[in-house]
Amino acid sequence: MSASSSSASGKVRKYSELTDSQFGWPHMVLQWICVRLLQVYFLTKFGLRVYGRENIPKAWFPCIVAANHISSLDPPLVSVALDYRPISYMAKIELFHSFWMRLYNWGMSSFAVNREKLEISTVKTALKVLKHGKWAVGIFPEGGRRKQEQAEVSETKKGVAYFAKTGKVPVLPLGIYLKDGKRLRVCIGQLIPSEGKDLDTLAEDIRLGIAALLQEASTKP
Repeated sequence: MSASSSSASGKVRKYSELTDSQFGWPHMVLQWICVRLLQVYFLTKFGLRVYGRENIPKAWFPCIVAANHISSLDPPLVSVALDYRPISYMAKIELFHSFWMRLYNWGMSSFAVNREKLEISTVKTALKVLKHGKWAVGIFPEGGRRKQEQAEVSETKKGVAYFAKTGKVPVLPLGIYLKDGKRLRVCIGQLIPSEGKDLDTLAEDIRLGIAALLQEASTKP
């Protein structure tokens, strides 16, 4: 293993671990405050509208929240769309390089992932979140941001399907679309069950679910 690879793995292990305190009510309140403040921005700047909130489980339980990715502000946007449900987001390791980003990710209970190689520490943390019972795991399965006006999802990483099957939880899909750089629209779909499906089938179901919601969001006024 090269020195650079070893260093990257070390950083992922360091920032992929979440303490038990990050699942307590103080952190829930902290995440709520962060999200609430950004909600004002989404509403005033982009006229945010959310569709499909009837698909949000009334009694929140562990699941994978999966959406397409158009901006670094997608995690708080998803939390706003889902009415501030507690979600621990999987974020690329590059977002932990600066102090302020680490502080932000700590407040959002985010944990690091190496997009080139899935580390065991990331897997353990994701499953720990799901086993906690009150938090969901937020993942953007495209593996990177796409153009804001792109109303399609051509590919998703299989990791989201792996976490859903391993954790034995369903997937809640969302589609995010920014119309003309001015109007932000989010559509929430129905839960996608993970039971009884192989990895490839589940991954494709998730991709198609997000793609359909993205297309729907692009048609909203």
